[in-house]
Amino acid sequence: MGINQRAGRIGSRRMVTVTAAVAAMVALGACGSSSDSGSTGTAADSGTAAATTTASDAAGGANIAAAQAIIDQYSKEPTFTPPGEAFDAAKEMSGKKVMSIPVSSQIPLTQVITTEQAAQAKRIGFTFKHWQNQGKSDQWVQGINTAIAEKYDAIDLLGIDPKLVAPQLTKARAAGVKVVSTHLAGFGWTIPPTIDGAVRLPYEEVGKILAAWTIVATQGKADALAIVAEDLSSTADVVKGMKDQFAANCPDCKVETANVPTAQWATGVKEQVSAGIQRNPNLNYVIPIYDAMSQFAQAGIQVAGKTGKIGMATFNGTPFALKMVADGQLEMNLGENEVWIADAMLDADMRAATGRKIPDTDYDKAPLLVFTKDNVASAGNPPTASDGYGDSYVAGFDQLWGLK
Repeated sequence: MGINQRAGRIGSRRMVTVTAAVAAMVALGACGSSSDSGSTGTAADSGTAAATTTASDAAGGANIAAAQAIIDQYSKEPTFTPPGEAFDAAKEMSGKKVMSIPVSSQIPLTQVITTEQAAQAKRIGFTFKHWQNQGKSDQWVQGINTAIAEKYDAIDLLGIDPKLVAPQLTKARAAGVKVVSTHLAGFGWTIPPTIDGAVRLPYEEVGKILAAWTIVATQGKADALAIVAEDLSSTADVVKGMKDQFAANCPDCKVETANVPTAQWATGVKEQVSAGIQRNPNLNYVIPIYDAMSQFAQAGIQVAGKTGKIGMATFNGTPFALKMVADGQLEMNLGENEVWIADAMLDADMRAATGRKIPDTDYDKAPLLVFTKDNVASAGNPPTASDGYGDSYVAGFDQLWGLK
């Protein structure tokens, strides 16, 4: 398939509808605390916890111009940077087999990523299998055992913390199966010795952008509630990025965090947002850090009778949440091109399968883009997982893989 044909295929893809079973876009894993040394904690129902932080140590008022500069930087189309040396993928992947085992096949992001990877594998000419599962650890183990028995060359652990299946990974690698961790954590996460490499993402940068947006949107008077999920490895980096940005450019801004584990999002996010508004009548912004939370956060705002009075920004660029931007329910969604990310992950999988080293920082330049009502139309109608970011990566990956 030529570049133009491929671009058309990507542009026509439509995202699946989010179900009540939606969880996170990243895996289950331990994260650091989201509170800082000057914070206070308040216990909440359903395993959630809240902590209030005020960046009061920094001097001076809000630097709105500096925060706006960050937003401006990520309001432009991202450009493609090759993650490593080029190779002849069709030749070297001939006869190879790659299995993707996601944290759950029901997560919308998982479906976008594995669909793109399967299409690319078919195009390149090797076997790719999406190990369907419902997020249960015994199903992950079964997938790993199957990959060993059927002599796969590489396993892609999509959002699964390697420590949760460490014995099985040791067995797989002893059998000659390479293991790659993808879409699990940021650069604050150390790659463990139980795997061959990882595609990490710049989640601190994500947190910085979310905070910068909130500073600008509130004109330096943020009294915000951030909904986080501490069972996800990426959360620690996102929270650190937010805290650092508020400390640097809005020391007087107030940010309360509420932890809602992924399994409780459908009810817990709504409850925490509603309770946060009840607790703090001055609350003026809500930041559900992953956009799969945003529909539930919006419901919490509605229950509290604050629709249209409290702003909201989030991260991921999942099509249903981009539609919320178009409909005025979200002020901003920091998108990541999920198809571009899928190709980067597949690139790492192929490098592993062919015995190449996986670059430690192969994805430090993620395709992040600020979507607002002013540019969300570029994401399509209805929005897609890849429109709006430009197409530099389409030709970029083709050239990287030696495809014509």
